[in-house]
Amino acid sequence: MPPSTGVTMQNSSGVVGHDWLIKASPRMARPDAAACPTHQRTAMLPLLVAEPAVPFRPAPREEFGFGPLFTALDLWEHDHWPVERVREELRRTRGPFRGWGAPVHPAHLSWTAHALERYVAARTREQAAAMEAGLPPTTPVRQPWTWRTRRTDAPDTRGARQYEHTLWGRMYASGDESVRDLWLPSLGRAKTSRPDAELAAVAQVMAYGVPTRRRKARAEPPPEATIAIHQPGQVRVFDIGCADGSVERLLSEGPNEARRRFEAHAVPAFLSAATGTGTQPGESCVDCKAAAGCADLKRTPQLWGGRPPTLARKRRSVSVWDLRLHAECPAQYHLVRRLHLNDLSAEGRGAQRGRAVDAWLDAQHAERPVRGCRDREVPGPTAIRARTGLDDASAHEAAGMLAEHRLLCPLNGLDAEEQVLVQHRVTAYVPELDVVVLAVPDLVYTHRGRWIWRETKTSARPLWERQSLLHTYPQLALGVLLFHAGALGDDPHRSWVELEHLREGHGESRLERIDPSRGEIVDEARTVIAELAQPLLDDTTYEPRTGRHCHGCQARTWCRPGTAYVTDHPRQEAIDAAPPQRGDTPAHD
Repeated sequence: MPPSTGVTMQNSSGVVGHDWLIKASPRMARPDAAACPTHQRTAMLPLLVAEPAVPFRPAPREEFGFGPLFTALDLWEHDHWPVERVREELRRTRGPFRGWGAPVHPAHLSWTAHALERYVAARTREQAAAMEAGLPPTTPVRQPWTWRTRRTDAPDTRGARQYEHTLWGRMYASGDESVRDLWLPSLGRAKTSRPDAELAAVAQVMAYGVPTRRRKARAEPPPEATIAIHQPGQVRVFDIGCADGSVERLLSEGPNEARRRFEAHAVPAFLSAATGTGTQPGESCVDCKAAAGCADLKRTPQLWGGRPPTLARKRRSVSVWDLRLHAECPAQYHLVRRLHLNDLSAEGRGAQRGRAVDAWLDAQHAERPVRGCRDREVPGPTAIRARTGLDDASAHEAAGMLAEHRLLCPLNGLDAEEQVLVQHRVTAYVPELDVVVLAVPDLVYTHRGRWIWRETKTSARPLWERQSLLHTYPQLALGVLLFHAGALGDDPHRSWVELEHLREGHGESRLERIDPSRGEIVDEARTVIAELAQPLLDDTTYEPRTGRHCHGCQARTWCRPGTAYVTDHPRQEAIDAAPPQRGDTPAHD
């Protein structure tokens, strides 16, 4: 391994190592308003490591949704296994697939078999169509394409001496290398487009990269530049939806056009990412190498008094939505929240209505200058239906809720100098648990020096009086704890947590206030969050817990217990809509 002479980073930044190699994947060119600039920059410097060092902690379950699918495709494409043999291997797997990596959840294996079948069918159809169009067939490429510059003796203005661009996906090439294909899988339907900068980065590596052996993490690349002996005349990019087998062709062009795309779109995006400064705490903190040295990531030890799990895990994020979903069904949390599996099932009417009302209020509250909703015209059902796509009944309900909000709007009469933050992300780090806590209140605003956290909930039912607000809505409990820990505002004695509970009927909505400075409120909030968080943090198997929620689960297609529950407990509307059984006489009015 050649000696390194790059610039050494100091411990004060939370990283140590060398910064002479910049390594970029197309995803790094993708615009992301929520990404932290420091995380993006350090992620492109693979020879930098966290200081202090972060030990490797294996996951108890496979956490990469496409991991088993790519292993299955390798068996079909490179080892020439028949598809049915691969499917049988998936069916009989208990634990890691093919004996390495983390154990795979049974429903994840079922999803993989489903996706494999759709991928194989889609790829077969596309190749038949390509040959009919006069294009040569393309065959799998085992080693991924990489485009790398020569390592220079002196660094450039960014401190870099070598650049390396990589690809991810399933790669194929014709026998004479005249055509190269890249297939990018999506978990739901095929994407009809991707950002210009991302596609430009993809096309450049496809046109000018060469097959390259994978190397160990933090290993230096060869100093020589990659040189393509046979440059393709055409590169094509396809997106495939693993849920339905849909395919979209995103790009088809030659190397010259790829070069122009790269310089026009990808280079500015990569430059911005590689030179970014400043911080933006959020989801980026989970994987950030510089987190230990970040002064802007608020430390909140003993936020709810949780204990570290018995099995040490790598850093992860936790939100109230995570907590509630895990309490409902651990398998659903793992499959939907962590793996993002999606069977394309429709969202329920209540959730659609709530999302539409939230979006409408967010748009109004984000306008500048700040303006309260009391003086705004209430939209009618027709306008709501046209803008949101809700059905007639839901649009009428939403109109009633928006009318109720007018008098409860926190911006009514608010002075122009007050701060108003819509969907503001509040981030905190619990060091003893190695957990990043993420919260996104509907609205955070100031009023005469007081910080106020507002959650807005829509409902067809009145508040349930037999259970406290903190138990009913754990996001309120988390807001209390974050105020108490100083993650937002300076003094919990000058803060409020509010719940705006919107209903359709006139005068049926309520506004409730909670004081985060009261000791009994803080104690109750800790109990609420601890009871939800500890089971999640301790879980290593994510077993299914069946119930009414199975009807709306986006991973139920691949979950045997969930499917059995829905079969045995059909929804009433499904029973009403079912055709009469043989021998039954339909009722008539």
